[in-house]
Amino acid sequence: MAAALAAVLALGGCGVFDTDKTPQRAKDGITGLQLSVTGMPTPGSLSAVEHVLARIQSRDADGLAELAEGGDRNGGTVKETARSWVKTWGDAAQKPMTADFSEPDRSVSVEVTFEGGPGTLSMTLRGKGDDNEDAYGVVLDEGK
Repeated sequence: MAAALAAVLALGGCGVFDTDKTPQRAKDGITGLQLSVTGMPTPGSLSAVEHVLARIQSRDADGLAELAEGGDRNGGTVKETARSWVKTWGDAAQKPMTADFSEPDRSVSVEVTFEGGPGTLSMTLRGKGDDNEDAYGVVLDEGK
């Protein structure tokens, strides 16, 4: 009996009894994106673009501003740019999109085209952390 109780307690710490089985992608709001990818994304740069597009699609300017790398996330320019992107691209982001990535580097250029959209959204991703880290934020400070 004691062994069974010990096994249950040990397994309980491993998430066996975790009732929330929602995939992280669904929790992040990126599963609904109709996104095609070309070029050379890394897992980190692709994830950053997915999160940016999900915020635009949900018209979440504040959430988009939180993804900014560099600049003052609470500052006027970052928030103004986030609001502008949501206003300009929010409707288009409801339809299929294609993201074309430049070669992987600490700064990555991404061109997003929207099916039937108003043009191309050009964004720059800037690496976070050290050179070995595959994590990116979007540049929303128009002064770059």
